Amino acid sequence: MLDKIINSTRQSHEVYRAEFYRLRNPDEASNFENLINTSSDLFIHDEIDQQLRELVKAHHPSIRIKPEEYPALVKKHLNGCPPQQYGVWVYYPWSKRIVHLLDEEEFVEMRTNRNQYKITKAEQEQLRAKRIGVIGLSVGQSIALTLAMERTCGELRLADFDTLDLSNLNRIRSGINNLGLKKVVIAAREIAEIDPFIKVYCYADGITEENIDDFLLKNGKLDLLVEVCDGLDIKINSRFKAREHNIPVVMDTNDRGMLDVERFDLEPKRPILHGLAGDLEPTKLKGLTNEEKIPYILKMVGAELISTRLKASMLEVEQSLNTWPQLASSVVLGGAITTDVCRRILLNHFQSSGRYYIDIEELVADPKHADNNHYYPSPPELTKDNLLQSAVVYTGANDGIELNKSEVTELVNAAIQAPSGGNCQPWKFLYQNKQLFIFHDEHFSYSLLDYNNLGSYIAIGAAIENIAIKAANMGLAITTNYLPNANDKKLVAVIRFSKSTSPAYDKSIESGIFLRQTNRNIEKRQLLPSSVYDGLKKTISSYNGAELTIIDDAEMMDALGDLLSSAEMLRILHPRGHYDTFTKELRWTPEEATDTKDGLDVRTLGMSKSEIAAMGVAKDAGAIAFLRYINGGKAFKKSSQKAIAAASAIGIITMPEYSELNFLLGGRTLERLWI
Repeated sequence: MLDKIINSTRQSHEVYRAEFYRLRNPDEASNFENLINTSSDLFIHDEIDQQLRELVKAHHPSIRIKPEEYPALVKKHLNGCPPQQYGVWVYYPWSKRIVHLLDEEEFVEMRTNRNQYKITKAEQEQLRAKRIGVIGLSVGQSIALTLAMERTCGELRLADFDTLDLSNLNRIRSGINNLGLKKVVIAAREIAEIDPFIKVYCYADGITEENIDDFLLKNGKLDLLVEVCDGLDIKINSRFKAREHNIPVVMDTNDRGMLDVERFDLEPKRPILHGLAGDLEPTKLKGLTNEEKIPYILKMVGAELISTRLKASMLEVEQSLNTWPQLASSVVLGGAITTDVCRRILLNHFQSSGRYYIDIEELVADPKHADNNHYYPSPPELTKDNLLQSAVVYTGANDGIELNKSEVTELVNAAIQAPSGGNCQPWKFLYQNKQLFIFHDEHFSYSLLDYNNLGSYIAIGAAIENIAIKAANMGLAITTNYLPNANDKKLVAVIRFSKSTSPAYDKSIESGIFLRQTNRNIEKRQLLPSSVYDGLKKTISSYNGAELTIIDDAEMMDALGDLLSSAEMLRILHPRGHYDTFTKELRWTPEEATDTKDGLDVRTLGMSKSEIAAMGVAKDAGAIAFLRYINGGKAFKKSSQKAIAAASAIGIITMPEYSELNFLLGGRTLERLWI
């Protein structure tokens, strides 16, 4: 029995139009009587007298009508028509309710009476002839209902393929009895219960290439299109079509009250989405994967301007969230803003295109105070005088040969090709008294990860190795005095040069210095023969006491990958680490990378376009602070985990002891191995 009732109910899931019965028409009166006699559990609402009283009152606004005067005035208005035959009986099949209403002209008059004179009668008549299409019935439901309540149009076309889920009820005005119903049907039913005379057409398959012309043009061209769907394909396709037919488009994003207006009716050659879609067009869309679409979407919505919490939420999608959030307050605000703008466009009170924000959190907020928590000033940069002062007090041996400026320049050019943490280049060089002084300039390396300057020592050790290799090719040998002054940590090494007839390095090694590239592209993992690892180990065998351990066991690599990726996540989530990474280290455009000649060009990180776009969202320190608050951010582990998973092996260089000297020597070893 239960199954029978459920199946019977499901048969009515597509019904969204009310039925009209005017009892003065004999056929309709007969049909109405048949409905009454054959249907069970009907609910009949007959408040026609109250509506007539309100109508009478509206017709005599300057008179204060007494309660006892209403019956006579109503009777006069009925002009002999029996009350039950007056107006129209409206049947709502989905709820089995019958409601007795004023007929269309008087109903519309009373429905819009309280709009005057914010909307004049003449303007209301203009709006009554307008057609509006709404694509997307999550945010669009509030918009469609508000358009209907204000009677901003006489016809609505609604398109959405989706059904109502329980999780939708956080922002879609509906009841649990509608779970599983098409969103367009739910919206159309509610509109019919507000105003059964508004024409509503539902496109329950959503917008497709096959039906979009029908949606825009059938039975008269739309006067305005409201596009609020999630799909990039539909966003682009619908705009190209709307522009082709000179239909203005309005879009609400329900974040920070952002509203887009594109007046294709007034600007038929206007770029789609204010030009933010770039070269994206319907034919190009077909070849893009969902991941490839992400950068376009973020650019189109203006990712740098979305709210802090939405940025944080986007970084948690497919981690702790299925999709990004939408709040009822924002959605309802979007319904209000969109309806207001649509009305003014249709009445020709507003002609502009543009992007607008009505940010409640910004408009209604506590006074802002200066926040210096996310600024970490570096120590001052070393000056030439600083370097000279350190060199003056150096008392080490001075038995090297004199080099000319050209030779010194060649050696230093080789040195600065060395890798450094975040490509910060933490060195300064001074050639004086036949010696090359190498300094650590903390101004460039000051960061969370440069613990006790040890990261910088690795980089400077690599620079010294490059000098040694270059010097050998120039017929020179070097003698290095490491950390010569215990009271001056700035001075890291002093190098003397001498003639050499037996170079310490093969000449072919030098070419590796200037390749200066790291391939971070992710490929499918390939195991290498043990002979490759044996060759690498031999390269640094007993070099400064270093040893190379190779780990290619998949389980052990996964464990190390988890450690490395967790460290990367913690660095980004840490306020100082975030500042170091996003403010000091990363270079976001080719021009920025060229101008600064330091830092990491995001194009070289082996990331997909969608991952780089996500990193752009992660620049917001406020969003990262919120991720810390909710214990999120696991998405930041992905990049490191992918790199480890694709690697043939992990190599670990170990040195004889933990000391500043061994970090310098370890840096030399690392550079030798890399080259």
